[in-house]
Amino acid sequence: MIEIRMTYYICSYALFVGFFLIEHFIRKGKDTKSMSRTEFDKGSTTFISIVMGIAFIIVPLSPLLNSLKIGMFFSVWVGAVGVVIGVLGLLIRYFAFSTLGRFFTRTLRETDEHNLVTSGIYRYIRHPGYLSDILIFFGASLAIGNLISMIVVPVLFIPAYIYRIKTEEKMLIKIFGDSYITYQRTTKRLIPYIF
Repeated sequence: MIEIRMTYYICSYALFVGFFLIEHFIRKGKDTKSMSRTEFDKGSTTFISIVMGIAFIIVPLSPLLNSLKIGMFFSVWVGAVGVVIGVLGLLIRYFAFSTLGRFFTRTLRETDEHNLVTSGIYRYIRHPGYLSDILIFFGASLAIGNLISMIVVPVLFIPAYIYRIKTEEKMLIKIFGDSYITYQRTTKRLIPYIF
């Protein structure tokens, strides 16, 4: 059982490595990597940054909490589901970055020749990058098997991303007008056909 648990710990850390590799190699251009805020941002990047910072501390430290018997909730099946969810998050992130290209920015900003992208994964959901973050972090917390991280991730991520989505969609309506409103009617925010 210890070997299986260690395997899931390694898989969990591998999800974070995948997250950073996609950030480094797929995110292209200085605008996509810039953290400078615009009037559209309304504090949403700071909110997301704080949430991610907390998650990057809690989730990787969860094996230590488990060793101290604090919040440990290990199940082979839950761990396997966590790895699958996390890998799905990485795939969604890759396709979101690849489809959006130089328009996939870290902060809310209008870029030169800003285009409304509705192809690829964006045909089904409007914010696959945010969905990928939630899946990667929640999947990693499930793989590690600690109740604290399993609770902390959704409690932090859901309000942060709901605020970010509302803020971003106001910006996109301002930029694209009726085109974006029509796009909203034909797609969901994060989960196809549901939400």
